[in-house]
Amino acid sequence: MNNKLNLETVINTLSLIHSNEKWSIDNLCKHLIVNEKELFYLLSIITDLYSQHGELLIDYEYDEENREFLFNINSSIKNVTQINDGEFFNIFFLLSTNSIYKQLIKENRDVENFYNVLSKYFNVDVFHSNNTDTFDQLTFFEENIISYIKLGSTEEYSYRIHPISLTSNNDGIILEALDLDDDIHKTFLINRIVEVLDKTEYTNKNKTKNSSVDLKFVFNNEKVINSLGSTNIKVKNQQATVTFYSESNALDFALTHINDVEILSPQSIAKEISIRKTKLFKKLKS
Repeated sequence: MNNKLNLETVINTLSLIHSNEKWSIDNLCKHLIVNEKELFYLLSIITDLYSQHGELLIDYEYDEENREFLFNINSSIKNVTQINDGEFFNIFFLLSTNSIYKQLIKENRDVENFYNVLSKYFNVDVFHSNNTDTFDQLTFFEENIISYIKLGSTEEYSYRIHPISLTSNNDGIILEALDLDDDIHKTFLINRIVEVLDKTEYTNKNKTKNSSVDLKFVFNNEKVINSLGSTNIKVKNQQATVTFYSESNALDFALTHINDVEILSPQSIAKEISIRKTKLFKKLKS
């Protein structure tokens, strides 16, 4: 039997059946990229899966003359939410990295079997290049405080977050979370989370980060000054000094106007802007 008949194929079949209860066999095979024999085998699996106390929750009639299927879907499952591959990955990641869930695999045979099935579809090697030890300290569905280094920076920033879900791409494993201070969704690379903090450490770090900083720069466009509004600012010729409530806020301003300003001080921001420009030029040349 063709190895294309995997979990994804089953989910795609269910989605098509839900969208339209009447299908020609040719169209259904075309959408699922299977032959007729594989399709009937697939439907037998689905009808077996979707049964309760001997009652078929998904059944079908096949008209051989017209080569058409008519699917009968029980009303009790029409509103059932299907689990997608991203949610399966979240489960697999937790079972692979979190000490509490790893213990559950050892203690529960059903969980162990489920984990073994997921292992066939997801590569556990991806976890070795990510900071999974730190991730073990995170708690989903609760407030967490993390120390994080942004891409392109060497400085640590503290965030008070509510973890939501996990995904992965070429950069690694990504944590999607609600930033509880800014009240917006943000993404964090797991391998750039330095540590999980307690509330005392978070308060102390924020006091340091939120101390005001004077940003001194040369500008070549008046729109830079106009964008500051009523911010505390001193301007002489084409040079300005602006007081920001934090270094992070000053850096964001400098990055926004990276093509229109030359940072004179503080050196930490001037150096960061120089690094960003160098990387940008290299990308443009490649």
